[in-house]
Amino acid sequence: MTHFAAADYARAFAELRTAAFGLVEKVEQLEIAESYASVAAHRLGRDSDARDSLMRIVSAEKLQPHYGSIKLPDDLRAEVNSIAANLLTAEEAALLGVTAAAKPAVVVPTPSKQPNVAVTAPREGGDAGVPPAAAAPKPQPAPPEPQDIDASFADAQRAIDDGDIDRACSIYTEISSAPSLPHEVALRVAEGLLRVQDFAAAANAFRRAGVIEPTEERYRYDYAVALYETGRYSDAKRELAAALPYITMTPAVARYRAKIEAAIE
Repeated sequence: MTHFAAADYARAFAELRTAAFGLVEKVEQLEIAESYASVAAHRLGRDSDARDSLMRIVSAEKLQPHYGSIKLPDDLRAEVNSIAANLLTAEEAALLGVTAAAKPAVVVPTPSKQPNVAVTAPREGGDAGVPPAAAAPKPQPAPPEPQDIDASFADAQRAIDDGDIDRACSIYTEISSAPSLPHEVALRVAEGLLRVQDFAAAANAFRRAGVIEPTEERYRYDYAVALYETGRYSDAKRELAAALPYITMTPAVARYRAKIEAAIE
C-alpha cells in the first residue's frame, strides 16, 4: 500500500497480488488487495492484469458477496468500478454491482475495415542493391530502463483514456524500437499496439516476444487477431484454437472467432 500511495505501481501490483494469494481464506482482505491491484495494473497500461485481478474478485463474489461492503476510499472504488465496467462482460460486472459500459473498452479491437497488410520481418543486410558488408550500420536506441518502460506504458494508457490514440501508438512504437525487448515487455507492447489497431506492428511485436508460455495463453488470442488482420489466416486459426479454452467468449471475441474460422487463404 505504501508503494501504491507513492505511485510505484509496478512494485505495488506485484506485492498486492502476492498478498492476495495468501488471503484466500480472508475474502474481504483478498478483494481489497485485488481492487488496488486492478487499479495499479490499469494505471500501468496492463489491462490484461487488471482484468485478472477483477476476475479473482468476481470468483470470490460467486461464493459469497463481499465487494459492496469492503472498505475502499470512494475515489478508488469509483475507479475500480469504471475499470470493471470496461473490462468485464455484463454478467461479470453485474456480480460487482456494476453496469458494463455500453461502449466496449479497447481491450479487444473490433474487426478492421482496412485492407489486410502483410507483416514483413525486418530485412537482413543493407539497403536494396547494396551488399550486406557494405551497408553502414545504423545506430540503435538503447533498451529503456525498466522504470522508464513502466512510465511509458502508463503514459500510453493515459493517452488511450483521453482518446489520443495517435499518441498512444507513438509511445508503443517508441518502446518497440529498442533492438532487444524482454519477453514480457514485447507481449505488453504487442497488446498495446493491438488496442490501437496497429495490427502489423502488433504481429511483429508478438514475433519478437518468442514462445508464448502455457501461463500466457490469453495472448494467443491477441496474436490471432493481429495475424488475421494482416492476412496470415492459417497462423491465425492455429493461435485462436490454442487460446479459446483460456478466454471469455465476449461478443467481440465471438465476432473475431467467426471471421478467423471462416477465412480462406
